[in-house]
Amino acid sequence: MMPIQEVIMREQAPYAEYCNDELEEYIKILHKKYKLNRKILLIQVPQFQFESFSCEIARNRSYYAFPPTGLQCIAKSLENRNFELKILDLNYELLRMVKLGQKFDYRNWLSILDDTLDNFKPSIIGTTCINVSKLWSDTNPFSAMLRHLKRIDEHIVIAGGASIMNDFETCLEEELCHFVVDGEGEDKINFLLDKLYYENLNYLPTPKIYFKLNENIAQTKGINKNQCLQGNLINTYKLTPIELYCKVGVLNHYSRMSGEDKPFAAIHLGRGCRMNCKFCGVPKFMGRGVRHFLASDLLEEIAYLVEKKSIRHFEWLDDDLLAHPDVLKEVLLGIIELKKIYNITWAANNGLIAAFLNEEILSLMRDSGCVGFKIGIETGNPDMLRKIRKPATVEKILYACELINKFPEIFVGGNYIIGFFAEEPFWQMLDTFKLSCKTNLDWSSISVFQFTSKETIIQENLKQKDLGDTAVTPARYRPDGKVLSEKEVISGPDIFTIPKNIIPSPDQIRQIWFTFNLIGNYINNKNLKPDGKPAKFTSWIEVLEITYPHNAYMPLFASLGYIMLGNKAKAEQQLEKARERLRDDKYWQERFEQFELTSIIENFPKTAEQVQDILNPLRDRYYNWTD
Repeated sequence: MMPIQEVIMREQAPYAEYCNDELEEYIKILHKKYKLNRKILLIQVPQFQFESFSCEIARNRSYYAFPPTGLQCIAKSLENRNFELKILDLNYELLRMVKLGQKFDYRNWLSILDDTLDNFKPSIIGTTCINVSKLWSDTNPFSAMLRHLKRIDEHIVIAGGASIMNDFETCLEEELCHFVVDGEGEDKINFLLDKLYYENLNYLPTPKIYFKLNENIAQTKGINKNQCLQGNLINTYKLTPIELYCKVGVLNHYSRMSGEDKPFAAIHLGRGCRMNCKFCGVPKFMGRGVRHFLASDLLEEIAYLVEKKSIRHFEWLDDDLLAHPDVLKEVLLGIIELKKIYNITWAANNGLIAAFLNEEILSLMRDSGCVGFKIGIETGNPDMLRKIRKPATVEKILYACELINKFPEIFVGGNYIIGFFAEEPFWQMLDTFKLSCKTNLDWSSISVFQFTSKETIIQENLKQKDLGDTAVTPARYRPDGKVLSEKEVISGPDIFTIPKNIIPSPDQIRQIWFTFNLIGNYINNKNLKPDGKPAKFTSWIEVLEITYPHNAYMPLFASLGYIMLGNKAKAEQQLEKARERLRDDKYWQERFEQFELTSIIENFPKTAEQVQDILNPLRDRYYNWTD
């Protein structure tokens, strides 16, 4: 057998040429300024924009409360080293404080960080961000926290995640952190800690750790390798109160549909994606292809969460969950056995690749407790499908949706994008709207395109350089959910008069979104038609209402669904909500007049047949666009 030292030397031999003198010089500078202990604080920042924050929505538990899974992966990679680790999820803590009472001012959220720093006294801080909007603006939680830490200036700060790579140079030039880690962080953070603590744990040199030295941005040298996925996160759950996250927020609307007080968690089978869609940064950040954990390791984690943490709902984080069908089948079969005892549910909001669905997989999904999932359709225009390198044709999408509709127990939505690359003409957006109606799915999640990757803009030679929008859903721009229009912008049903070759402005796109959403998801929703399943519609809308407590058309259409279900008490309750939100609100009154919804209020139906009688004329009005 080869001696262990010779094995290590041979393994390190390809790395011998990688000299990291600049890193070692920089670390000497840091050692003169900062005193290191063995405490590391990992921080997740708030997952919303403060300019549109609403305490009412927070108290209704309708903001995202995703667990810090990425930081848990970092913590797992450090578990055999002599460090004391703590995870501070500022998103969870802020939402918890707002929900506890009126006295806490959410604008003082950084006081939560200060208390942790005073009590824990770390010397190293690691942080990440999943919010891409206006990264270095004063209102962005990530940059606000980094600037706060800079003023304190008592810690070595390491930042990572896909969002920061859009403009990591600004971060380093403004000295908002000491290191920026690009890509998967487990090996990189261990290599960096070896250097910082003068330890020799045989972590080989890794590239793409950026830092500022002598007014220049430098980076480490080494060979970039994809992370080998093994084990699970069981040991890291002692660092985060996963069973309490459902008390402060949601994973998405599916998690609330599964049960308002149902404890939830996020899981992932693999990393990466087989595709290379032009607008997506996953292959760049994770590498091409999909690596997966062993089914047995993931099932052990799921069983632990169910049996020890009382988790009853799961959300898949995978970008390509269907990449390894045999492994996924093994996991789903294991979940089926757990479901027999614990009645667990799950969802996949990220978007599955429809082309890889089949009846066997869909049957297992249904039987294992799938509440719902989304499929990534993106566009209904064949030219745009090719341009964005989407692995589908319109015909294949329609075939997949026909298959999906054989499983009506599952609530399935399609993900769509309008305004691609700030150069999509209106006629291509119309193709997307028409396809969203033809797929006959339960919901169409339409987003406004954002540039989320600076490198993608450069590589693809795209025109727009602005990464700074505030929300992909226009109703999220304001706390009251109103999509306001300028005088020169066409709104309501009149958007269908926009010249087809016009490239709409951002303000115009928001009005297009409003009309597409109201007509496609409400007036023309398949579950409000005679052969639909109105219970699916009402359960979904009642969850949406919690997120949009001022919206007037949501309770109106929910009331129609309850009439179809024969539940007159719930119908009257929802109708009164609509009336209350219309009262003295000029914005909603004008919107109802635009779309001829006022007549529904004035002549409210009493039977399922009358619901069709009042909706059919509205559907006929948009027949050319929805048929």
